[in-house]
Amino acid sequence: MFANCPQSVTFIGAQPTDKESRFVQPSLSIPWSVILETIRASVLWRLVQRYSFNSLKFGSQYTITNRCGKMVSVVQLVLLVSCLALGTFAANILNENRYVRHLLVLSGRNRALIYELAARGHNLTVFGVNSEPNPPPNVTFILIENVYDTLYSDPNMNTDFFEMSKIGPFKMQLLFNEYILGVCDIVLRTEGAKRLNSYPADFGFDLIIHDYLSGPCLAALAHHRFGKPPVIAVTAYHGISTTLSITGSYQYSALVPNHAYDATEDMSYKERFINLLVNMQEELLHVYDLIPTSNRMLRQYDPTLPDVAEFYSQTKLVLLNANPIIQYTEPSMPNVIPVGGLQIIKPKPLPEDLASLLKQAGPGGVVLFSLGTNVRSDMLGEARILSIIGAMEALPEYTFLWKFESDTLPRALPSNVHIRKWLPQNDLLAQPAVRLFITHSGLLSTQEAIWHGVPIIGFPVFADQFKNINYCMSKGVGKRLSIEHVNKEELVRTIREIMTTESYRINMKRMSSLFRDQPEHPLDRAAWWVEWVLRHPDATEMLTHGSRLHWFVKYSYDVLIPLFASVALVCHALFFIIRRLFCRSKRSKSVKQKKS
Repeated sequence: MFANCPQSVTFIGAQPTDKESRFVQPSLSIPWSVILETIRASVLWRLVQRYSFNSLKFGSQYTITNRCGKMVSVVQLVLLVSCLALGTFAANILNENRYVRHLLVLSGRNRALIYELAARGHNLTVFGVNSEPNPPPNVTFILIENVYDTLYSDPNMNTDFFEMSKIGPFKMQLLFNEYILGVCDIVLRTEGAKRLNSYPADFGFDLIIHDYLSGPCLAALAHHRFGKPPVIAVTAYHGISTTLSITGSYQYSALVPNHAYDATEDMSYKERFINLLVNMQEELLHVYDLIPTSNRMLRQYDPTLPDVAEFYSQTKLVLLNANPIIQYTEPSMPNVIPVGGLQIIKPKPLPEDLASLLKQAGPGGVVLFSLGTNVRSDMLGEARILSIIGAMEALPEYTFLWKFESDTLPRALPSNVHIRKWLPQNDLLAQPAVRLFITHSGLLSTQEAIWHGVPIIGFPVFADQFKNINYCMSKGVGKRLSIEHVNKEELVRTIREIMTTESYRINMKRMSSLFRDQPEHPLDRAAWWVEWVLRHPDATEMLTHGSRLHWFVKYSYDVLIPLFASVALVCHALFFIIRRLFCRSKRSKSVKQKKS
């Protein structure tokens, strides 16, 4: 009966005016199920009126459900994603209660969230530093050009990641700040940003989602220009303290090390003292550098723009890539939603060559070696590369699969070593044959290893990577080595220890089980909260007053300093009185002795 029905119907509105024709207006591709639910919600004629249909007739026997078995409603999202591989999206939302026009989102590096929102019927336009050759029909990519090239060519920007391994936490905080402001400045000057800014002010966006670690600039500009819609912040990072300007989060210096500080949870007095100073530095950099500098940059484009601090304080939620099972635990504000691991999707089948390689691997198993995106194995230097190859050659019972970005090697590879310029990391870690992961200890790589239950050897280079591998070591699921001083014998010994000691695998399987045991997948949780804000755009109950408090007041320094000063004055007064009484008593005795 329904054999000739299409899987979806594309509704295209009236032709845009000359003013509107230059903007990206992807057609609204709506599945049959969504159309029928629209009818069920009694808004058919509103839809007909908007899209100028001549007639629509459907049988009443249809039952419409989503993948979870719940009744669905129509949502068109237009997603526009800013720098670092996401950006900004805009959308129309239609449900049984209200009709919302457009949604604008500036987000971070998370294709999984984009495609999940697309799968839920949302229409996304993605502004990013990369584009997809074959995106879903309801996802449109618009390029923000040359962000990385411009950033890394800046002589003032330190991009030597191996040198960064020697940097202390104070300088690392400065680098974080420089990076955010550098990205902010570059993005504002791109053609992609100019294209977004050319949209008319009354375009009607209803929500902004932005990657706050890519700088507040593009998001703050869009927020002011499009009538101050509600805001969601997202990030691929997990440091709660990075949200302090947005949520009013507190720094618990005695409880957990700062994300940029190489220390464990059991800090000594000296480490706690340093951690306190690092946390204070981060807070002061936000207040006295990041926000004022952002304001100056933005007001070159729009002098009427309000303070970035005001924009931050209006953030409804932060989708933080964190989970208490896989990192040091610390308190967070109620509007910080932990979605750690949301990028971990169902593994895809491996390419034929990799599948064959894993099948032919010996009983010892496969060791996956990848240092991520920023740290390239081919840039390790000849001495380090030779030490690594020598260690692999000394372990012929294991098969090594190494992400090596060039074809030039200082020597021939042993028969048990295979290199590829790119590897599907998540798909490989899901394979039972992969028994060890040698990594730079980046957050996403660490999360994927824990999710799939693969023990790790970490070569941390900068930022949170030290903290990530320190946590894994404390849980007995990994070992840490130095990337600066790669030693062949030490690497052989460490690989053999983890591969032959069952406790590493048992502990990691336990962590994997805890990580996976959640009410819903982190990706579903993130998408649900996005839609929660869409359903309740005016809700302020999740916000905290802390985001509006001055740091001096937030940490009660205005109370503690007078209190300690008062105690000191009282103690000083008591000491002075006792001293005077003692001296008077002593003089009195001396006088009596002289008289006698």
